[in-house]
Amino acid sequence: MLAKIMTKLRNGYMVYHLEVSFRDVRFCTKILDVLWKENLIRGYTKTNEGVVRVFLRYYEGAPICTRLAVLSRPRHRLFLSLLDLYCVSDDFGVLILSTPKGIMTSKEALRKGEGGEILAYVA
Repeated sequence: MLAKIMTKLRNGYMVYHLEVSFRDVRFCTKILDVLWKENLIRGYTKTNEGVVRVFLRYYEGAPICTRLAVLSRPRHRLFLSLLDLYCVSDDFGVLILSTPKGIMTSKEALRKGEGGEILAYVA
């Protein structure tokens, strides 16, 4: 489901849509919360029909997110320990991790002292 969300967001940014929508899944809203906290989307709303509408963010006519990639796949999972996270540079984008304490960015995982599975990369 994460790959479908990232693809819809990527395609929405490529054709300069103001919003994209897809079916509501609890896991997806956690990813959208991370994107909203990092100021990469304007926000999202849930409708009664089980649809999530995501409002995309642009700056001076250009999309904020130029790269949305899913890194961990069901058959090929990527994990980073806490020591590996110290070596990864956050200068070029945001890594979204799934840790035992929830879904968070790599910066939050470093603050909380957790490693985990790399879900996606957003820049």
